[in-house]
Amino acid sequence: MHRRNFLALSGSALVASNGLARESVDAVWARDFDGFVNNRLAVTHTPGLSVAMVRGGRTVFSRGYGYASIETARRVTADAVFQIASLSKTVTATALMMLWQDGAFKLDDPITAHAGFSVMHPKFPDVPITFRHLFTHTSGISDTLYDTLDFSTAPIQPLPDFLASYLSPGGRLYESAKCYSAMKPGTQWSYSNVAVALLGYLAGRVGRIPLETLTQNRLFGPLGLRNTAWRYEGIADERLALPYSFENARYRRLPRNAYPDWPAGLLCTSANDFAKILAVYTQDGGGFLKPQTVATMLTPDPVVIDAAHPQLRQGLIWRLRDWNGDHLASHPGGDPGTAIIAAFDADRHCGALAFANAYGGSDFALFQKEVMTRLLDKAGSA
Repeated sequence: MHRRNFLALSGSALVASNGLARESVDAVWARDFDGFVNNRLAVTHTPGLSVAMVRGGRTVFSRGYGYASIETARRVTADAVFQIASLSKTVTATALMMLWQDGAFKLDDPITAHAGFSVMHPKFPDVPITFRHLFTHTSGISDTLYDTLDFSTAPIQPLPDFLASYLSPGGRLYESAKCYSAMKPGTQWSYSNVAVALLGYLAGRVGRIPLETLTQNRLFGPLGLRNTAWRYEGIADERLALPYSFENARYRRLPRNAYPDWPAGLLCTSANDFAKILAVYTQDGGGFLKPQTVATMLTPDPVVIDAAHPQLRQGLIWRLRDWNGDHLASHPGGDPGTAIIAAFDADRHCGALAFANAYGGSDFALFQKEVMTRLLDKAGSA
């Protein structure tokens, strides 16, 4: 399985509660949920899980289950730090939209004037790639070559160098037929990590400070996020939920993921911390984004993701769908050793997330879906 493709120990799985706002969820529901999670962790061979539920601007339930480290029997808590893979894209988008509402750029501005290097679709040189195209995965920038790259053996390039090398003619990685699709920008949906990494780089160009500084100053710091950083190096080892796979009836510790396009996938955070970011969206922007900014992000793009599933639409990074009669915005994340999902219902002012430190198969996918269904149903029932 290639990283970020879109699309439990034997015995009891221990529960670690951080005591956060549990009085907001009735004890019977919580005990039933705990029992369900404990059972399914073992059945799906998932070492650990951290969850949170948000209602309005407040986290009303958060817990950890199972193990952050199998070797030391260190348990997951709601403050355990997971690498959240492609869910990172929603934080990159949040930062960009702060700049958008400041007037730093317009969604339909061509990006070439800001990039500092050539970004032009080789088949459609007269059709500029815009910020909106990057936000909606319709830029024509392709991950076809990117999906073949191995970042485990060579030093990781700085983000600007990687992007210029991949996107500009003459770049070391550039292959026009693999770095760009055959479709005109704005006409076809195709998920692209490279395109969102470019958005993260552009944040520094239009905002005059790098994305790391922008997010720390305007989001992480004001929200009081104590367990969030853009790379593993910013997190102490004893706070990390370590990544695992389950192979040949045993758990295998995996290396930490590393790649140059970090704005698209390398954010490390906890359930408690990310719940505060989710709460921004469940309370009309929460003072960080204007209500109209949130509405803009949740407006479906005209380009359909999949003709066979017309109810699934693309907003600005957030994916939009109907969920049991409600309108849900969500985003998954998956890397070796990590499986992530977060979602919110802006109308009902509620949301939920589930972070796991293993990437499972179909059984895990069903387990993850049921976790989110239970959390969202409970969050929206008050």
